[in-house]
Amino acid sequence: MTSQRSITELAALIEKNTKVLEQGTKGQPGGDFSLTFTLPPAAVKLDSSLETVRNEILEAADELKVRLLGPFAYIGAVAWPVTRLSDMKVKKPAIIVIFDCLYRFDIAGNVPATPGESITYDALAQRIGMPVDDLRRVLQTAIAYRIFEEAEPEVSVRHNAVSAIFTLIPGIKDALSLLVEDNPNGARRFVESVKRYPGSGEPGHSALMFAERAMRGLSNDDIKDPSKGLFDIIADDPARLTRFRNTMGMATRAPGYAVEYFLDSVPWSDAARCPKRVVDIGGAGGDLSKQILSRYPWVQSATSVDLPEVIATAETPAELEGRLSFKPYNFLTETMSYPADAYLFRHIFHDWSDQYAVKIFKNLAVGLKEGTRVWINEVVLPQLSERNHLNDQRQRGADLLMKVGFNGKERSRRGWEAVLAEANPRFRIESIVKPEGASDAVIEIVFGA
Repeated sequence: MTSQRSITELAALIEKNTKVLEQGTKGQPGGDFSLTFTLPPAAVKLDSSLETVRNEILEAADELKVRLLGPFAYIGAVAWPVTRLSDMKVKKPAIIVIFDCLYRFDIAGNVPATPGESITYDALAQRIGMPVDDLRRVLQTAIAYRIFEEAEPEVSVRHNAVSAIFTLIPGIKDALSLLVEDNPNGARRFVESVKRYPGSGEPGHSALMFAERAMRGLSNDDIKDPSKGLFDIIADDPARLTRFRNTMGMATRAPGYAVEYFLDSVPWSDAARCPKRVVDIGGAGGDLSKQILSRYPWVQSATSVDLPEVIATAETPAELEGRLSFKPYNFLTETMSYPADAYLFRHIFHDWSDQYAVKIFKNLAVGLKEGTRVWINEVVLPQLSERNHLNDQRQRGADLLMKVGFNGKERSRRGWEAVLAEANPRFRIESIVKPEGASDAVIEIVFGA
């Protein structure tokens, strides 16, 4: 076990690394790490070494904060968003209130998007249809969390760099809908779902589906088809489906999920190791296939397979005619019939429990020959860290969210090995590579004799 650093050592580490970070970003746009709103937004760019330095600062600062609070106050800070440390008197769940109002009243979208320009509380309240006293209280609490800033105390408000992202990043408002509606509703039903259907991997037994049925006045005791989950529910709700897709699109555009990490990690620059035929399973509009064909000339053909309704509007660029195709395929109900040298899965398995992951691999194995390779671009959970709790919080938190929403999961290497072994003992993990800066790993699997 790693020895515990003193709070003085933590403070010294923060000071030392902050100087390194400040010097390394000097003169860059955003290098002062200010929260002042500017256009274009000042986004500092860090190389891998400075990214490591920043992460060390954040981790040390987080540990220092926890230890200065002490166990009792820390639990209060985690469990309740607003807590007075002097007497631990619990206030309202302020964070949920703030983001609920941001979403439902579109507050950020009605504050001027020009740096430095402000709006009075009175004018903003009239514009969004919210009582001015309530609006002021919500926004002043948000400001305490460094979201927005007052231009004139008690009179007017303006954007800072944090609040401005709600107007500048496409899909952010849709993401708020998950934060204030789906996630809290599902989380509140988690214990109930686990007790009612212990060990179930069915999408229809997820905590979020418990919440959905409760809101619709349906019983959670008589579920006719537990294989039907959130995807089936929102398929009949175009507005909600659009919000969900926009949110997922925004999430996967985050730097850590860039497709370049996958493209850089596969050994296909070597013509001898490059597959001639590739099938991207769950490939939707073929974005990954298009990039593979453009980057690796030795790949002769790529087929993006997905549900018929998903590929119905997919288009093949003129320059890829004859090399790119789209085919219908349901990986849960159909065996693989499209021949290839390599099969790809990107961001597929975390939506599904082990029992469904096994089914996907079993259906795939039917169409494989000895030596065929499977490439998976997904999270591989590392062991819990003694010095990187923030990363553990993000990854383990995402794992719980997949459980709440879909009965899905993120997996460790051991988890991947268990699923593969149950599906077919001929599956063998050849390698797992996690590129520097990437959120996902690249798993190479060989189908053996």
